[in-house]
Amino acid sequence: MLKYNIIISGEVQGVGYRYFVVREAARFRIGGWVKNLSNGDVELLAEGEKETLDNFVNTIKTKHSWARVDDIKISKTETKEKEFKNFNIIY
Repeated sequence: MLKYNIIISGEVQGVGYRYFVVREAARFRIGGWVKNLSNGDVELLAEGEKETLDNFVNTIKTKHSWARVDDIKISKTETKEKEFKNFNIIY
């Protein structure tokens, strides 16, 4: 199991992007959280299997109708135990 800490830059605030990420995480059965950052980026922590996480990242990069994703930075770490049951917005 892996954890991806992801920073997404672009036009990703004020367009419902966090809610989109939560819906997609539920669809992919990924645990974690998403939040807005003060600089206009969005940060998220996603936990799951590599293939599932990679498909999730591709979806959140390209499938939102109004957001514009300019850059994604991903830090990957391995974990032995699942920490999150759900995926939530944090403030």
